[in-house]
Amino acid sequence: MAQEMWEHFDACLKCTLCVSQCPVMSVNPDFPGPKALGPEWSRTAHQHDMAPMEHVDDCTFCQICESACPVDVPIAHLIADHKAKVTRDWRRRVRDGLLARPHLAARTAVIGDVPGPLRRLAGISPGVRLPRRRPSAVTGLGEPLGLPRGKVGLFLDCYTKGYDPGLGRQASELLRLWGFEVVALPAHSGCCGAAAYASGNPSLARTNGRRLKGIMEPALSKLDMVITLNATCDGTLRDEWPKYYGLSFDVPVVPFDEAAMEAPKEFWDRLRTVSDDPVLLTHTTCRGKVARGDGQLYSLAERAGYTGATPAEALCCGAAGSYAFKVEHEKTAGRLGGALAKEVQRVRAQGVMTDSGTCAIHIEQESGVTARHPAFWLYTRYVKYIEEAN
Repeated sequence: MAQEMWEHFDACLKCTLCVSQCPVMSVNPDFPGPKALGPEWSRTAHQHDMAPMEHVDDCTFCQICESACPVDVPIAHLIADHKAKVTRDWRRRVRDGLLARPHLAARTAVIGDVPGPLRRLAGISPGVRLPRRRPSAVTGLGEPLGLPRGKVGLFLDCYTKGYDPGLGRQASELLRLWGFEVVALPAHSGCCGAAAYASGNPSLARTNGRRLKGIMEPALSKLDMVITLNATCDGTLRDEWPKYYGLSFDVPVVPFDEAAMEAPKEFWDRLRTVSDDPVLLTHTTCRGKVARGDGQLYSLAERAGYTGATPAEALCCGAAGSYAFKVEHEKTAGRLGGALAKEVQRVRAQGVMTDSGTCAIHIEQESGVTARHPAFWLYTRYVKYIEEAN
């Protein structure tokens, strides 16, 4: 990363806005907080050889602290560099190395089959639900509505490729229905780097990012835009690649929910005729909030005819990519997820709409209701329209 990025840490005003917005601070009394772990530690470490602080790994890398900072200090990224100084035993190094390369784990999709004793040995929480392949029925949705709208690349993140390929096909069918020609990205296995950065390995993150950019490069010049399914990958490709990875991305990157809001009017009119109307809680993931703000999923659910849709108040569900899988984070992740589960109970939600696969499985475990991507909710509702129309 460019040196000038790190010179900005000294701009910290000590206003503690980052502390007040940190989800982990609200549930973990041992966590020193983003100000102490980020700019304050970096200021001292810049001048002296300073040992890493205890509990620095408890940071989820949600980046809410950065969005709250009035002077744009890269707090979460400073903490990621701080994490890189921590000495871990060989078991944690092996575990973190695998979790920082989710594209490799997703090739076989076997992580959910790891038995309990082996989990604890590897430092994986024995009580947390791990990713397993999701069954997703996919059928054609009929002829496109309206005129052709161009060619898009659908970015299939590691989780979707390995554990929820049906979601990718559902999203593709919806995009085709809306008039797009769809190309799946990337053509080969690759990771945007988000998982490695969150784990405190910025160097590996940039290596993964450069490799993925090379894989996608031949297709990008032929596309009108890239549409993402995962909020974390969306923020990484659109914001972090140019700012922290030194990678340019000339094609517009658009999250699926924003692309969906531009779907033909006939699509929305048809969805609003469907009789089935489960109450949905909408939860925008941390990185989605940071990149685009909150409320988009709620607007999407309302427009689709989910009249009882309610936006979640919780800042973070506790999943944070692979954070909840690690045994040392079990209590913190459980408390964060428990707060969201109480919201599910309060509004009597029958499902949760969220824009991340790992967040979805964590929310399902904590709340007991189905948590799925907006593409799933839109697709299944349109299928219901077809059934009722016939």
